[in-house]
Amino acid sequence: MDHEPLASTPSVPDGRVYVLRIWEEPSVGSVGWRASVREGPRGERSYFASIDECLEYLYTEFLRR
Repeated sequence: MDHEPLASTPSVPDGRVYVLRIWEEPSVGSVGWRASVREGPRGERSYFASIDECLEYLYTEFLRR
């Protein structure tokens, strides 16, 4: 299969990369969802007891910068 070369690629503004991990964690009588976020491949990892907490953290991060 032949591929055409890409035309000039438009400029992409600087961005951020986050590694998001979500998993189920059983607890007494129920299952809870947990999450962790790390900025870039070597950033400090933050852990959250719920997905809502994780989303709030990311929202705050986006507004902060």
